Amino acid sequence: MSILSKLKSYLPASSRSLHAMYTEVGQMHLRQKRMEDYLEGVGRELGETHWHLGQMWGEVGKTRILVERHLPAVHSTVSSHDARTMMLLWELYRKDGESLDEAKRRLVTDIPQATGDQRLYQLASAQLLCEFDAFCAKHDLQYWLVSGTLLGAVRHGGFIPWDDDLDVGMCRADIERALEAVAEDPRYVITVRYDWYVHCRQVHFRYADESIPCFIDLFYFDPVSARGKDTFVAREAERAALEADLVADDALQPFWNAGSQFVDDVTDEGALIRAHFDEHIQALYEKGVLVRSLDDADGIIWGIDNVNSGVRHHSWYLIPKECVFPLGTMAFEGHEMRIPADYMRCLEDIFGNIYDLPKTVGSFFDHQLGDALNNADTREKLEQLAEDAERS
Repeated sequence: MSILSKLKSYLPASSRSLHAMYTEVGQMHLRQKRMEDYLEGVGRELGETHWHLGQMWGEVGKTRILVERHLPAVHSTVSSHDARTMMLLWELYRKDGESLDEAKRRLVTDIPQATGDQRLYQLASAQLLCEFDAFCAKHDLQYWLVSGTLLGAVRHGGFIPWDDDLDVGMCRADIERALEAVAEDPRYVITVRYDWYVHCRQVHFRYADESIPCFIDLFYFDPVSARGKDTFVAREAERAALEADLVADDALQPFWNAGSQFVDDVTDEGALIRAHFDEHIQALYEKGVLVRSLDDADGIIWGIDNVNSGVRHHSWYLIPKECVFPLGTMAFEGHEMRIPADYMRCLEDIFGNIYDLPKTVGSFFDHQLGDALNNADTREKLEQLAEDAERS
């Protein structure tokens, strides 16, 4: 018998609660010991996990170097395999007596229109584009459909079935005049804002009624004195210098780089950003790269205000003037809109064969727009605009 047990036997019954207390304290110590052992084990596991993660990151770094070193060969192999697969699929799809180009055209043009909310938004946007066309005609402004909007007009007679935005190009002078003219028209506004992540200036033509989410992207183009390598390189160098200045300016960091993706041009902060854009555009004028008038231009170039789209797209940045002007017209959702004179060349420079199987088939429908359509007032206004678009 233990000493504690022997002592316990001499205690009165009422004092035997001491034993219960002793037992409880012993259990508490046991639980504490187990917890300490558990936490020690967790700590060891966490330490080992962190060590292994460090090793993995090291291997990832080595792998990335190897991938970058061998990427051209890998890309070539994948492209070759993709080309062979597509050739086989097209042969299976092609009808007897039908050329490959005819089969491609049939497949792409037979893709059905969007439906539901996405189609409602497309039609309401088409009405805005129709009104924008009238606005430009009234104020003697030139615009032309670009990118996916031009592609949709040529290939589908309107929106690409899975697209929901509108893109138009304008020369800088016409955008500046549009900003002045819209101030006198209470139906519309042109908003300007700056995007930190891609360092661009976004210009949107939209209804003054903020409950209507439709808008048109207005993209800057600039007349250039000459076409050729020197002009292109000068444009790229100035764009790079603009991005570097935006990143290096300490005055911008507190309100832009610190979590705020967009800054409105009309704010004091926007004015600081605008000054950088204006400085580098002015530099291109002073160097003789840009000219003010189309009459003095040899071509037009993608403005440095816009996002750079990557090396593979740069072939269309510098455009012969005769490729765009004089502007032609083409139906877009039943309305005649302005398009470049040589629209096929403009499209092929961006997309290649426009009847190749699209790589981006799928819905681009913005879920935020879907949320906006849950608002009864917004939906009613879009439905009215869609009716106007189909009726006119």
